[in-house]
Amino acid sequence: NTYADVEYLATLYEEALAEPDVIGLSIGTRPDCVSTQVLDLLVSYQKRGYEVWLELGLQSAFDHTLERIQRGHGFAEYQQAALATRQRGIPLCTHLIIGLPGEERWHNLETLARVLELGVEGLKLHALHVVKHTILAKQWRQGHYQPLEMSTYVSIAADMIERTPPDIVYHRLTATAAKDILLTPTWCHKKWVVLNAITAELHRRNSQQGGKE
Repeated sequence: NTYADVEYLATLYEEALAEPDVIGLSIGTRPDCVSTQVLDLLVSYQKRGYEVWLELGLQSAFDHTLERIQRGHGFAEYQQAALATRQRGIPLCTHLIIGLPGEERWHNLETLARVLELGVEGLKLHALHVVKHTILAKQWRQGHYQPLEMSTYVSIAADMIERTPPDIVYHRLTATAAKDILLTPTWCHKKWVVLNAITAELHRRNSQQGGKE
């Protein structure tokens, strides 16, 4: 990540790049933890011939959702970080979550539209996980949050894929938390089942990535 002084980050990145089989860096971080100095450091690695990606965990473009899930930043911080990243020519991968509390299908599609408007080279999707020892776990047990069914997730993911230009890389279409902490949805453990279901849904629609740009 990038949550440290740039001098300390440089020592960590250099240690990773010193490994003979490492050809680049993929840095996953928060939109509010991307300084000008960090971006300049990443550019320096590009100039040395390394592959560099910056991954930003946005999750939603709606500030009321980000506040509800206590992200600690808003869409403005993402916008600033994304534009600064792209201005330097660093490939950007944005993380989005489907099934956040209070959000419906149209929220996911609008979030995607806002991200695409700013520009992005990659995307990662997954369903919201309810894990042990969290506020969300308590809300779920009390009946205040209902996780998505797999069929709903698959349908929304397919909608988003259809609206994504084909030159943008989907680095991830599903994910799961560790089995010892995941409470729900348990279908997240079946990654290939989810991936195959998304593929089948696109075939059923006779569609593909970019089919509804």
